[in-house]
Amino acid sequence: MKQYSKKLFSLVVLCSTATVMLQTNCDDDNGNRVVPFLQWRSQGRDTARKLYGTTSYAVYQDDMDSVYGTFNATLQYDQTFRGNRLLCALFGASLVSNPSGITTTTTSSCNSDCDNSCDDFIVISGLETSTGTPNTTRAKTDWMAENFLLPRDFKSAISFSPKVRDVLLDLNLYVGLDRWVKGLYFRLYGPITWNKASLDANETIITKGTRGYEAGYFDELDVPASSLFTSALNFFGGCQLPAYDGQEVTIQPLKFAKFSNCNLPSTSTNNCNNDCDDSCGFSHHKTGFAELRGEFGWNYIQEKYRLMINIQAAAPTGTRPNAEFLFPAQIGNGKHWELGVGVGGSWKMWESVDAEKSFNFIVEADVTHLFNAKQTRTFDLKGKPNSRYMLAEQMVATSSLPADQQIVGGTFQFAETYAPVANLSTQNVKVSIGAQGDVVAMFNFTCRGFSWDLGYNFWGMSKSKIHCTDDCSNDSCNNLLTPFPANTWALKGDASTFGYFPVDTTDNVIALGATESAATIFTGTNVSLALPLSNPGIDPVVTPAAAVDGGALFVADTTTPINTSVPPVFIAATDFDFDGASQRGISNKVFTHFSYTWTNREKYIPYVGAGFSAEFGSTSCGDDCPTTTTTTTNNCSSSVSCALSKWAVEIKGGVSFH
Repeated sequence: MKQYSKKLFSLVVLCSTATVMLQTNCDDDNGNRVVPFLQWRSQGRDTARKLYGTTSYAVYQDDMDSVYGTFNATLQYDQTFRGNRLLCALFGASLVSNPSGITTTTTSSCNSDCDNSCDDFIVISGLETSTGTPNTTRAKTDWMAENFLLPRDFKSAISFSPKVRDVLLDLNLYVGLDRWVKGLYFRLYGPITWNKASLDANETIITKGTRGYEAGYFDELDVPASSLFTSALNFFGGCQLPAYDGQEVTIQPLKFAKFSNCNLPSTSTNNCNNDCDDSCGFSHHKTGFAELRGEFGWNYIQEKYRLMINIQAAAPTGTRPNAEFLFPAQIGNGKHWELGVGVGGSWKMWESVDAEKSFNFIVEADVTHLFNAKQTRTFDLKGKPNSRYMLAEQMVATSSLPADQQIVGGTFQFAETYAPVANLSTQNVKVSIGAQGDVVAMFNFTCRGFSWDLGYNFWGMSKSKIHCTDDCSNDSCNNLLTPFPANTWALKGDASTFGYFPVDTTDNVIALGATESAATIFTGTNVSLALPLSNPGIDPVVTPAAAVDGGALFVADTTTPINTSVPPVFIAATDFDFDGASQRGISNKVFTHFSYTWTNREKYIPYVGAGFSAEFGSTSCGDDCPTTTTTTTNNCSSSVSCALSKWAVEIKGGVSFH
């Protein structure tokens, strides 16, 4: 008995070691990351669901000398809670509670059960007041409305209540091969899954805004507020800004990392309904098969003890991330092939004299490696959380322009095209995960045909590794990606992009080369300086702009000289924060399951049961990376830990055979 106790103790130590290796203390995270995509635990990776309800009579039997086994199906419904933790991973320190100008009763969708996350807002505000003076009441966490084609005195608050739901049918076949080798077995399993995900973004307009853009700031002529979006969710839904009178610039809509529905009422406050799951009809759902998993293993079985080892693999059959949405429905593990091992065992701690009652302890640990999978991901710029939603401007070489459109000493000038950074930073990449662990320890009490399982499940995923494919920009599926060119795109911030000969703003206009590499999602670099329309805070070397054929350039309708960047500071492919988009995950789950087996049957033995589980995902997040540095000088090294918290109910039924 001492010998077997030592074996079981060694097994528990091994499982505990796997847990420690995978788990990372959330408090050790530097709190300086947000992730543009959340990879959560696959619906097919659940060792607890594999084991409960089947350990008493159906599997790992020690008195068989022929082929035996069981087939069962588990119908499960699960739903997330603690959604505000997911928001923290997605938006970090941009989230605020109870922003000025709004109360939680203002947004109608917050009056029902939304995972208690209705107090988490992103505030959008412009840099100016309605009179054209600097907006000194802006909070440091406000996102700059000018990035989103909104009036300069606009203000709104967007609340979120993220929720993920699953309905799955898990099919599991276990076959013992004792006819050939005592203790040998194989298992095939995997769930048919329906998954639904929603951020439930609801926007409350605090100040609609009446101030548009002055000539030169955004386009050659004035852009009135009536020609701009009336809701930030229009931008985040990928809406195309309608053409306006005198438009000369091209404006790309947001193509990736979207989190709202483009078809919003243009004048509403966007409290679209009272359903916390389907804000404005915008949610995602998919149906598919998560993964096909298989095991081939061997058990060393004695009267009261069992030790098991197996090799296991998973073939990806779920969905592949395509980056179109920030919070999409997901089925499976992200299209990774998996290979790993499992170890486990059991100990019959007590058994009645008539052998009809017993108390057992079961433990199993599965560890797999997730191989490279091709995915399409959107990235922020290094040191700039949420910069995927900033506005970029396209540049063209000065030498390629007509002589009368060139700036003296200029190298590059504005090409009259704007695009969200997400349209540029979305790339095809390869993603791998070093280790994923799934550890279960549970007690089982059996009394004749009745059985009760009570246990704990740890799941952990090590930091994902993201690197560029051989051709990062070749997207054969939807052709939305184009090769990322060098010396072409730069951050606009709050820079003016056109200069003028006084005083006429109709014909005598020249595109500038002004860029703001130090701009952030929160603010530009001109706003805090005198005469911001003259570009005092743009990238150096800054010189007063002068046209080759026209002399000095000025702010529209004034005699104030305007500056340009020589040369501009461009966004480079090396600025995309691959490391910052990496993620790890940890969750802890408790579960219980009750079942009944018709033990009086001989060849085919049916069983049925039901259970409940609660899983608690651990999340660390934030965006405390310095936001005053350029895109090329800051690279925070930590990663976000994020996993879903959810409760689940399930029923399980099957039949054993021998």
